[in-house]
Amino acid sequence: MELFMVLLAGLLAVFGVTYVYWRYFYFFRDPHRVITQDESALVSPADGTVIYIKEVLTDEVLFCTKLGRKISLQEYCAAQEFQAPCYLVGIFMHPTGVHVNRAPISGEIEKIDYLQGKNLPMTLTWWRAVLGLKPYEKYAGHLFSNERNIIGIRGRLRVLVIQIADIYVNKIECWVKEQDRVSKGQRLGMIKMGSQVDVLLPMAAGLTLNIEVGRKVKAGESIIAYYREEG
Repeated sequence: MELFMVLLAGLLAVFGVTYVYWRYFYFFRDPHRVITQDESALVSPADGTVIYIKEVLTDEVLFCTKLGRKISLQEYCAAQEFQAPCYLVGIFMHPTGVHVNRAPISGEIEKIDYLQGKNLPMTLTWWRAVLGLKPYEKYAGHLFSNERNIIGIRGRLRVLVIQIADIYVNKIECWVKEQDRVSKGQRLGMIKMGSQVDVLLPMAAGLTLNIEVGRKVKAGESIIAYYREEG
């Protein structure tokens, strides 16, 4: 009995130390990233798994939620006035991943909109991504209700980076402000604890996607698209 209690105490101590290290040190890591010098390349704004790539051809986005709710593109983008046709790419950030977000392109921070929300947990999306159950975003009510920060960047293209908070998030941090100039791969902010980042890209001539659903990506390093202006 005494040996059992010693082993139990040891396991609890290891768990406690591991949790404290993850929660207060490992989670906040910000590793160096090698940013491509290819001007035509757009890079991922977040670390994680690509859970959807949607071709938005009209002003309506349909997610596979429990109620099959539809949400307009303009409602999703708040006051950013992003126009269809476009691509909507969702990147789920795993709890053990790096949570620093980076600029997909070089350009000017044109507009930032913060929307307070009633946060729902992203646990089901995490499990579906881990187990490979498609569509990964099925029943993902957080896509409609959760707190978010929308960053509009105008460079060779205009793109939106949407930081979406989880119920366990302490804070969405935005490290840039409107009219700032940013370089591709530059740090934009951080979402503390579990979260998701979406990116909206115009369906412009000369733009080709370089990702697929289920792919693991790294912020600033993974190339998600190429834009080569015609002519």
